[in-house]
Amino acid sequence: MNIKKFFINFVIITAMIFLTVTSVNALDKGYCVTAEVSDISPSSIGVNEEFTVGIQIENCGDEIPEYVSFELLNPPTDITIKEPLVINISKLYYGNSERFITYHMKTTNDAQPGTHIIKTRLSYGLEKNLRIKNYNITFNVIGDEAELSIASLKTDPVLPRKGEIVELTIRIENTGDATAKSVSVYANHSFQGLKQSFIGALDSDEDGPAVLTFIVDKAGEFEFPVTISYKDDFGDNEIKTSISLTILKKKSNIGVIILTILIIAIFGGGIYYFIKTKKAKEKIIHQLLGGEKNEEIKTPKITEKTHTEKKEREKKERRKKEFKREILRKYKK
Repeated sequence: MNIKKFFINFVIITAMIFLTVTSVNALDKGYCVTAEVSDISPSSIGVNEEFTVGIQIENCGDEIPEYVSFELLNPPTDITIKEPLVINISKLYYGNSERFITYHMKTTNDAQPGTHIIKTRLSYGLEKNLRIKNYNITFNVIGDEAELSIASLKTDPVLPRKGEIVELTIRIENTGDATAKSVSVYANHSFQGLKQSFIGALDSDEDGPAVLTFIVDKAGEFEFPVTISYKDDFGDNEIKTSISLTILKKKSNIGVIILTILIIAIFGGGIYYFIKTKKAKEKIIHQLLGGEKNEEIKTPKITEKTHTEKKEREKKERRKKEFKREILRKYKK
C-alpha cells in the first residue's frame, strides 16, 4: 500500500516538474509582449450604437519590460472612442502575466455599414530601445437594407394594338428599412423605343414610377426580362424579374367606313330637310301674295248706297288685309 502511494506521488511530482520546465521553455528569451482582441460586444453592431472592444496584453518573455503601451492608429471617423488613443500598461512583473484594456466605442449616425478596421501598435521594452508590433481590430457594422419589387404595371392604352405607341408604367416600391438610391429599371423588350428609366431615391415604404414609351410593331403575347438596379447601405444591388405584355391585332377599317357613311347620310338628310322646308314656306308666301293681288283685281267697284255702308266695307277690307299680313309675317319667320 505504501509502495502504491509512493508511486502515485512520484508520478504527480514528475508531471509538475515537467509542466514547469515546459512553461519556462515556452517563454521567449528577453523581452516579449503580445496583444490580442479578447472580446467585441455586442457581436452585431448597428448604426448609432455603442459597443466595447477588449484587448488582452500578455508577457511572453523572461524579461520584465520597463515600458508597455497600446495605441489606436487613425481610427475611422464614423467611430467615436471614449478612452485615449494611447494607453500605458502597468508593469508585467513575471512571465505569462496579463493586463486587460477595454475600449468604449460608438458608431455615428452616418456610419457606413460593412467591415471596419482599426490599426493598432504595441510598444514595449526599454524606453530608449522599444520594440514595435502592429495589429488590427476588425469588426462589422450592420446597416439597414432596402428591398425593391414591382408594385404594379399599367399600359396606355389599356389594350394596346399593333402599330400603336404604348406608354408602359412600372411602379417600384421599397418595402425595406433603408433608402434605396440611384434606382433604375431596364426592360429588355423587342420593340422600338425606350428600354431604361431612372427613378432616383426611394425611402422606406415609398414607391415611384418607371415610364417606358415604345412602338409595338407586332401582335401577340410577349414576356421580357426586367432588371431593377439600386444602392443601399450594403452597396450595389440588382433584382432580376420578368413581365408579360399582350398586344392585340390591328383594328379593321370596316367599322370606320360604316361610321363615315352614317355621318354623311345624316348630314345629307338634314340639308335635304332644310331645303325642302324652305321651299314649302316660299311656296305658301307666293300663293298668299298672288291671292291678294287677284282679289284686288277681281273686286268690283260697287257704288255705295250710303256713306255708312261705305265706311263699313272699308273697315272689313282693312281687317282682311291685316289678317293676311299677319299670316305672311309668320311664314316669313
